[in-house]
Amino acid sequence: MKKKIEAVIFDLDGTLIDTEPVAAKVVMKCFQEWGVPASKDDAGFVAGRTWMMAIDFFFQKYQFPYSREEVLDKLLERYSEALKSDIIQVPGSAKTVQSLAGNFKIGLVSGSNRREIFYAIQHLGIEKHFEIVLGAEDYPRSKPAPDGYLKALKYFGLEPWQVLIFEDSEPGIQSARAAGAWVVAIEATNHFSHPLSHSHERIRDFTGVDTEWVKKFSQRMLG
Repeated sequence: MKKKIEAVIFDLDGTLIDTEPVAAKVVMKCFQEWGVPASKDDAGFVAGRTWMMAIDFFFQKYQFPYSREEVLDKLLERYSEALKSDIIQVPGSAKTVQSLAGNFKIGLVSGSNRREIFYAIQHLGIEKHFEIVLGAEDYPRSKPAPDGYLKALKYFGLEPWQVLIFEDSEPGIQSARAAGAWVVAIEATNHFSHPLSHSHERIRDFTGVDTEWVKKFSQRMLG
């Protein structure tokens, strides 16, 4: 039997929707209010990672007037509010998901919490196309660890080489590569200049990415 890609998995933030600048603004705004001297690079650390991992990083560097749990709750509350007004679709992302559904198994693995994930994919009108959706609550270690993607692969019952992942950040690409899957990087949302060179291919956005595109990618990679 000829080898081919059987499943496509998407990251959310920076991949399907352009929210990472929103998250960074939330961090900077909250830290300013709390008297915490965070830099733009600190705020960009959230990109591709779970909020909990970011909180651990921040608490290693700075003193906060609140506990870890309180800081996390306050940031998530602000982020949820901001998401409702600032959600921006990456060009072509919803159309790509719709095109691939029915021809491939479709999944989503994000570092965001399930509440934010489902708000976003419902807003895009693509929730029904995902066979599996994994958020920060659903796997033990944040990207760049491969835990989330490995759990999705196990759910699909596929080998890593049968799976294509779309990502946008360095931690996300590392996670996908560590899981053994193919990974394509989205460049349009790389606001924090993450190195994308470890991806198998880079594209500007999802314009023109459909079933035929994935089949051609599969042929190039698998012969």
